[in-house]
Amino acid sequence: MARNIFLIRHGNTEGTEKKLFYGSTDLSLTEKGRQEVAEKSAKGLYPEAGQASLYTSGMLRTEQTFETIYGNREHGKIPDLREIEIGIFEMKTFEEVMATPYGSRWLKGEMPEFDFPGGDSYQGFFDRVNRGLQTLVEDESDRVIAVLHGAVISAVMDILFPAEKTNLFDWTPSPGSGYEIRLEDGKAKSYQVIG
Repeated sequence: MARNIFLIRHGNTEGTEKKLFYGSTDLSLTEKGRQEVAEKSAKGLYPEAGQASLYTSGMLRTEQTFETIYGNREHGKIPDLREIEIGIFEMKTFEEVMATPYGSRWLKGEMPEFDFPGGDSYQGFFDRVNRGLQTLVEDESDRVIAVLHGAVISAVMDILFPAEKTNLFDWTPSPGSGYEIRLEDGKAKSYQVIG
């Protein structure tokens, strides 16, 4: 069983820089996003690849972040850990989402377990992420490194540490940051912020 899992959020994209809601749109890193990740990497803020098992979600922004940190190393891709699909809110601003009845109720916290019209259901997203998480937990390497997405990392942390935060999205790391999770006997015991 893995003893340490490192979850790294991809770097900045047009979506994060413009504060858009997005998930399934396969955006690339911006030049600024790539530079920020490269600077963090140069400072040694990311775990060494060494003998670790390496993964991404397979989406472009995770692939580019991975390459910026680790170069052209072989790695696995876990489609179950792709970003949440937000349906009709894809590539919309906060104001545009707030202008819709569903979006307004969701953003005001009235519907925390929200099913995105035309996208993922809350339960479907968690079930998918949990399947992908099992791939990481069951990996036999001592260290597992995965470059993923904000909502995916939030869901993983909520699954592993359910009593720690009252709001799922309080777990969301900034672009290029993430968590180191310590496992013992396949169970999450502690975590540290990285990046």
